[in-house]
Amino acid sequence: MAELEERPVALNDYLRVFYRGRWIIALAFFSTVIAALIFSFAISPVYEAKTTLMIEKDGGMQRSLFGVSGFMERETEINNQVEILKSRTLAEEIVARLKKAPERDRFGLLRAMDEGATEDDMVRTLRSNLTIVPLRDTDIIEIRYRAVTPWEVSYIANAYADQYYRRDLEVSRGEITEVRQFLKEQLKNIQEILQQSEEDLRQFKEQKKVAALSEETEALVKQLAEFEGLYNEAKTSRDATQKRLDYIKGKLAKTKSTMVEDITQVSSPLIQKLRKEISSLEAIRAGFIARGYTEDFDKMVEIQSQVEKTKTKMKEETSKLISRDLAPENPLAYCQDLIDRILSLQIEVSSLNAKVQALGSVVKTYEIKLQSLPEKSLRLARLERAAKVNENIYLMMREKYEEARITEAGQIGMVRIIDRAKEPRYPIRPKKKLNLLLGAIIGLGLGIGITLLLDYMDDSLKSIEDVERHTGLRILGSIPEIKTSEKVKSRRRARDVSPERTVKQIASRMVTHFEPKSPVSEAYRTFRTNIQFARFEHPLKTLLVTSAGPGEGKSTTVANLAITMAQMGTKTLLVDADLRRPVLHSIFEQEKNLGLTNVLLGNTHVDDAIHELGVKNLNLLCCGTLPPNPSELLGSEAMRKLMEQLKEKYDIILFDSPPVVAVTDAAVLSAQIDGVILVISSGETTRNAEIRAKTLLNNVRAQILGAVLNNVKMAGRYGSYYYYYYYHYYGPRGETDRKGKKKRRKGKKRTHY
Repeated sequence: MAELEERPVALNDYLRVFYRGRWIIALAFFSTVIAALIFSFAISPVYEAKTTLMIEKDGGMQRSLFGVSGFMERETEINNQVEILKSRTLAEEIVARLKKAPERDRFGLLRAMDEGATEDDMVRTLRSNLTIVPLRDTDIIEIRYRAVTPWEVSYIANAYADQYYRRDLEVSRGEITEVRQFLKEQLKNIQEILQQSEEDLRQFKEQKKVAALSEETEALVKQLAEFEGLYNEAKTSRDATQKRLDYIKGKLAKTKSTMVEDITQVSSPLIQKLRKEISSLEAIRAGFIARGYTEDFDKMVEIQSQVEKTKTKMKEETSKLISRDLAPENPLAYCQDLIDRILSLQIEVSSLNAKVQALGSVVKTYEIKLQSLPEKSLRLARLERAAKVNENIYLMMREKYEEARITEAGQIGMVRIIDRAKEPRYPIRPKKKLNLLLGAIIGLGLGIGITLLLDYMDDSLKSIEDVERHTGLRILGSIPEIKTSEKVKSRRRARDVSPERTVKQIASRMVTHFEPKSPVSEAYRTFRTNIQFARFEHPLKTLLVTSAGPGEGKSTTVANLAITMAQMGTKTLLVDADLRRPVLHSIFEQEKNLGLTNVLLGNTHVDDAIHELGVKNLNLLCCGTLPPNPSELLGSEAMRKLMEQLKEKYDIILFDSPPVVAVTDAAVLSAQIDGVILVISSGETTRNAEIRAKTLLNNVRAQILGAVLNNVKMAGRYGSYYYYYYYHYYGPRGETDRKGKKKRRKGKKRTHY
């Protein structure tokens, strides 16, 4: 028995569990599939469109201001662009663009606003439906947008890409745009000044009747105009460079406001010395210019080379100071590129300041020379000089303005739109096939889970394997479920527990008498055979049939067992020892008033109390008058004497007793019996109840022969080898036998050929 108890759970055990719960599994499966189907067709479809962008490291003629420090990894740069695309500011710009679009009535986003949603709600909705996906190991970013219409998702995805591209272009061109706008304003002003100076010269010549200056004065004015043009060109370049510097400082100030002051105030003795060197070199060069030397003069080229070298040293020294002074706070991680450009522009402004000062000194020298001219000539010379200077400045401004425009046009940013979004043909949600597949998987898993849970919570004994594993009892027989009439079934469903209902139900199950060739009758005969060989060395004379609780079929079992034994020719006595709720007298239609209790009390002779039945070799001893003390009566000396007396007259005596767990009658009586059989109702008797019944019988040292499994549903016994072979051999109502006979007859016919 220990080996049976320790038998591991096999696959067949799970298959039996699943077979028993097949309707639960089927219900869960079809329920979830239908729910998934309804869900898939009920919800509104969701479409998704995507636009693909590429982020280049350098945009156009210079790096875009969207770029980050060259010291940072490329992955960080891409992540920065992703955050920019996700920003609330960009979403607000998209909402503003949608409001101005001619197709604004087609946007579900704007219809929500008409229904009471605020602009903040629209921005939140827009951002929640937006997905930015950077493709791994590339500079590609995908902009994905989801909405309920194909047209809307493609439009908004493209709008995001366009707006992001424009913002990148604006920032990329921002510095040059500042210079261009400055030059445009200056060009407009100088044009007005030039017109005014030319008008003043014309009016002076007309009023004073002066045609031209002397050759010496003309040459002086010409030289002064040239130097003043150079002076104004240097001054304009300085102012334009200062504009660029102010713009970069403004961008940097947004990151760290105090950093600008730190950079502009960076100084050291070496930097001071380098600044003075640049000023000296620019003064020397201005002197050469004043003496009429051109830019390709050897000394001029040498001076320009020295100026460039000094600028480079100054930039390196400034970078060292900044890194040494500001690195502990690490403010350069994001702004290193801006800082480098500020340094370059700062040095450029410093150099141009020196150049402006040097040229200014030359201009003042020539102005002093003009002061020596007569008043009339001086006035004409000044007007001539002003006209020439303004003309030179205008031409120079015009040239630089055109250069700025070309440079601005060359700033194409770092964003490239690779693929624009198209209207999707199919929605991404719901995915009907996937939903159905998931519904099927979830339903199957749910049904299996519920089945396993119910089986885990259900501690009833259902199969031979369950009984052997959990109780250790030997199975002597397995009785299939006996089909009762519809009338009895309806009463059972109505929970009719009246004695009349019980009697009729048991009487309808006397299959061994009414249907001796049925599979159920054969099962009882197998049960009978197993009992006979249970104790072959000591033949059984008395046998007690009991159960753990009421309603498990002990009376039906003992009655059918008695009939099968009588049919074998064994002289059998059936004793109704259930002195509390007896039913055997009603089954066999006998009077109970004269029976066991009357004999034990000495009121009646045993021969007078025994009834002969319609079954040959089978007699019945009814319970008699119900006593107030059944246990004491069954355990009395009179009961032992009666049992010895009956053993002499009968080959086998079968006792029907009350449930062993409910009352002590069966335990008291079992101590005097050769063997005890426990009836277990399949699917109803619990493990704990059966173990308790076994323990109570062992306490009185009862000889437990084994158990019989009653009310077994053959159709639900999938995987059990015993039920498989038994059921398929006998078949319902002997169909297998009839089929076998037909085959044999067909075989005989073939032999004639």
